[in-house]
Amino acid sequence: MREAFAKTDGSASAVTAALAKTFSNAGAVAGAFIEGLGELMGYAEKAASGTAIDAEIEAVAASRRIVRPLLQAKLQAQVDALDKEGQGKALCLDCGGVAQSEGRRARRWGSLVGSIELKRRYATCDKCKSGIAPAQKPLGLSESDFTPRLEEVTTMLATTVPYGMATSLVEKLCGIEVSIKGAEEMTWRRGEAVLSQNAAEAEKCAAFDETGLPVPKQERPKDTVAKDKIPKVAYVEIDGVIPITREALTHAELTPNERRRIKRAKAAKARGGKARRYRIVGREVKNAVLYDGEDCAQESPGRGCILQKTYVSHLGDWLGFAALLWVAILRLRFEQAKLLVILSDGADWIRSLAQWLPIETLMILDLFHVKKRIWEAAHSLYGDRSEKASTWAHMQCERVENGHVKKVIEALRFLKPARAETQKIVSELAGYFENNIDRMDYPSYRAKGLRVGSGAVESANFHVTGNRLILQGMRWSAEGATAMAALRADLFNGRWEGRTREILSAA
Repeated sequence: MREAFAKTDGSASAVTAALAKTFSNAGAVAGAFIEGLGELMGYAEKAASGTAIDAEIEAVAASRRIVRPLLQAKLQAQVDALDKEGQGKALCLDCGGVAQSEGRRARRWGSLVGSIELKRRYATCDKCKSGIAPAQKPLGLSESDFTPRLEEVTTMLATTVPYGMATSLVEKLCGIEVSIKGAEEMTWRRGEAVLSQNAAEAEKCAAFDETGLPVPKQERPKDTVAKDKIPKVAYVEIDGVIPITREALTHAELTPNERRRIKRAKAAKARGGKARRYRIVGREVKNAVLYDGEDCAQESPGRGCILQKTYVSHLGDWLGFAALLWVAILRLRFEQAKLLVILSDGADWIRSLAQWLPIETLMILDLFHVKKRIWEAAHSLYGDRSEKASTWAHMQCERVENGHVKKVIEALRFLKPARAETQKIVSELAGYFENNIDRMDYPSYRAKGLRVGSGAVESANFHVTGNRLILQGMRWSAEGATAMAALRADLFNGRWEGRTREILSAA
């Protein structure tokens, strides 16, 4: 090779020609190397212009042009080997029948380094008329127009920010153009796959058998932590947040005027898609944050942090959420902890969930939520920011922290507010404390060194769920919000790449 170089004048064309002669019988990869080297030589010979930003943009674009032919050649070599190995007949994925080969067909995919084209054997099933390319599945290439890696990056960005911004980031960071519709379709496919896998895992690791009794020998998720990581005290903080969703109204639910308006819109082929009417509703995304008590650290006086957290998010009933939560508990081995603490705001469904779990738990009512409700009552009784309201609220909060909740209830029952609104607030607060008095022994909790606030899940409501599902003017379908909630949990749990591989292996 050195001799071949020495005989050239050093120009890009001469070096490329010399390499082509040297690698003339070395196969497609060598040819791709030569093509890439030609791009590299061309880039090297081109004088830099513009600013450093322009130069870096050009360098990144050149690197993609250099690598793209090599990637395509390497993947083609793998496809060729798989096709050779599976020569003859293939089984149809839809009906299991025999699919007859129709030779090799070319197919394009968008990738992170540009468009790649591969020729692979294609077969058609005579029975159901569906087609199959046998080499695609073992190689991890789906029927999508994009490679798994490009889909992984695009869906990660689309889970982080709205679709329009996500496509702009893909173009800016990767130099690849993806339409908003394309990003939506990728994210929807991934969301469906994640929900399906979560449901299958929850069924496999079920807490109870078909008779309703706890499973004696519990099957664990495959990524369960090591046995030496069983915590002494484990925490589960639970709360919910409500994104705005919409539901299509049935024909019977429409008014006569709405029906006529829709009929006119259809006749005129008006813009805006199918002429439908929607009901705006809110459906709760239930969130849980799980962490080991030893992962709670003190950053500064009065300020702490949790070093490692696991998130569970689910839009749906509490039983579906409980099944997913149980999988997370098993994965972290929290059911083996000496003490499992559930911190919450006292919602009835959370009490039901705790009773459903096949293990004993200690339920603690979030102290800061309690104090917030006391201050709301004080402001309603004595006026916002009044000295009397402050004095009364401080007194009741001190009683609660000292374990004298019954005195607070007596004080609330003694009050006779004149305003109906205030009467309701005071009555509801008294009932709230009566219903949760068994979860408000704060002196005992603190003596044991336990946490009494659910700030982590309050933060999750905002950061994990709210920052994507609750934005100004945003409306979700129930299905879209359900999928996005699951994807956001994956994102914050750091499971994105691992989940990609799981989805590909299950396809």
